[in-house]
Parts: sequence; structure tokens; C-alpha cells
Amino acid sequence: MRRLVLRAAVPILGLVLVLPAACGRDDTLPTGAVARVGTVLISQEQFEGVRDAYVRAGKAPDKKQQPELFKQFERNVVQHLVVIEILRQEAPSYGITVTEAEVQAEIDKLRQMFQGDEVRFQAALEKQGLTAADLERSVRERLLLDQMKTAITRGAEVTEAAVRAYYEAHKADYTEGEVRKARHILVSPYVTPAGDEVILPSEVDWQTAKAEAEQIRSEILNGRDFGTAAAKYSDDKATADNGGELGEITRGQLVPEFEEAVFALRKGDLSEPVRTQYGYHLIQVTDIIPGRQLAYEEVKESVRSALLVSLKRKAWEDWLRERLVALGVTYRSGFEPTSTTSDS
Repeated sequence: MRRLVLRAAVPILGLVLVLPAACGRDDTLPTGAVARVGTVLISQEQFEGVRDAYVRAGKAPDKKQQPELFKQFERNVVQHLVVIEILRQEAPSYGITVTEAEVQAEIDKLRQMFQGDEVRFQAALEKQGLTAADLERSVRERLLLDQMKTAITRGAEVTEAAVRAYYEAHKADYTEGEVRKARHILVSPYVTPAGDEVILPSEVDWQTAKAEAEQIRSEILNGRDFGTAAAKYSDDKATADNGGELGEITRGQLVPEFEEAVFALRKGDLSEPVRTQYGYHLIQVTDIIPGRQLAYEEVKESVRSALLVSLKRKAWEDWLRERLVALGVTYRSGFEPTSTTSDS
């Protein structure tokens, strides 16, 4: 019952994580290195650059309040740098090169989110604590990741037999729940004086709202048209002019008290006043569409897509594990992976 206002942001930072494999601690790493990938060292400076970018953007745990989470975050940063270095070393074998033109094209797409307003774009970067170098690095790494994933998983295929077998084994997951169409009238206890300040309601305000809802209910039961009453009385301005119509409702969409009432009513019945955090509602169900089992033909493409995503993820993670072992990746003490994660 609330509308969200979306504002443009710059979605830049994203750690690339991988399942830990047979890689471990290396106490022989030179000073100033946090990890080794083959013969290439990941420097403390690289690590701090990425770590600090996340801290500036407010995307890291609080070091003082959450020391253990912050340490795990630092491990994730190092692991991210290791994976990116693996991709850099392996990219030539797949004929992959991320060009400056590709990076700038992606940055231009981000600028377009701000309708060409460079001042707003730069302000968004500044608000997230990002520099131009942070932006270029992150875009370049994401392009490299995407292109390598495409190359590594190109041969993944899901057969019709596999799709059918999965559907038969998981039929219960492919049902269409009962749908109800309903309309409502909201009587709010909230008082909004001149300006935008909202005064929290007292118990007297709640009682007054309930009494008003009961009076409106009486009018409808005595012949007043529901839609006309909604237009006159409802405090839900988004639906009042449309007769209080909420359209199709499935379970899980609305606040629990409202949903419970909707799915308990018979078609055409008018509810007693139902209290939610927004006020008192009068609810009427106008139609009930029973649930049903979805046929194989209706869902097979979505099943195929889900299985393909899973297959590609496994192929990708298997490849990364193999390269971690083949290149002999090692970490400085305190930075070695400690838990299983997946790429984001």
C-alpha cells in the first residue's frame, strides 16, 4: 500500500568470490604481499585500495563494532583480487581482452542513468566515496568476469529429458496459488496537520477510526455502493478513486492481518473492520480464482533456464577450483579463505 520512489544510483562495487580449494597459507610471501597467484604477487597496496573503496562507500562492516565481520570482509577482498588475477592470466587463452572502449561504453551507460547530467553523476560517485579510478577498475573487472564466464560455460546444455525429470520430481513446486480480487476502504487514525509532519495516533484516534469504519460498513450493508463509499471515505488515495480496487492478490503480498482477512472471506462478503499498521480496513472479495497444478508445457522453459543457471554455475566453480590448484594460489597468514562462498 506504499509507493516506492526510485532514485538513480551508481551500482559499482561487487566482490567476486569463489569456493575455496586446495590453497593455503604461505609464510614465505615477501613483505607487502597478501597473496600469490602463480608467479604474480597481490600487493598490500592493491588490497588496501579495494578495501578502502568499500569502506568509503559504506559497504563494509564497521571495524570497531564488528571486528570479526570486518576481518572476514578483508579475506573476501583478498580472495576477490586472487580470482581477478586468475582471470587476467587465463584470459589470453580464451582470446579475451577488455578494451578501453568497452570500459568507457559501460561508464557511459551509467551516465545515462542521470540523463546526461554530469554534475549529478559525479555527486553520486562522491556520495558513495568512489573515485574515477575505482569506477574504471570495477567496470573493467566486471567485464572481464562476464566475458570469462561466457567463455567457460559456453558448452553447457540442458536436455529435454533432464527438464522433464526435474519437473516430475518437483511437481509440488510448480503450482499456481489461489488468487483473489478484492477492494477495500481504509480509515486511517493518522492526523496530518499543515506541512508534512505526521502525528502518531493515540488510542482515542484508533477508536475513532474504528467507529468511523463501522459506520461506513453499516451504510454499505444498508445499500450504499462500495465504490461510492470508497471514493468518499477511503484514506488510501491510490485506490479511492477506483472504488478501492486492489486487483489480484496472492499470498505473501500484503501485511499479515489484511491477507488473513482477504483469504478468509467468501466472495461478496464484507469484512468487519480489520486493523493493520495503516488503520482500519473494510474489505470485500469480488472474485476467487482457485489454485491449480501447472502443466509441464507451461513451465518447461523456466525449469530449463533454472537448470542451465545451475549447470553454468557448477562449470564455472569447477573451473575456478581447478585453476586455483594448478596455479598454486597461496595467502599470507590471516587472509586464507575460511568459509565457502560463491561468486556474486
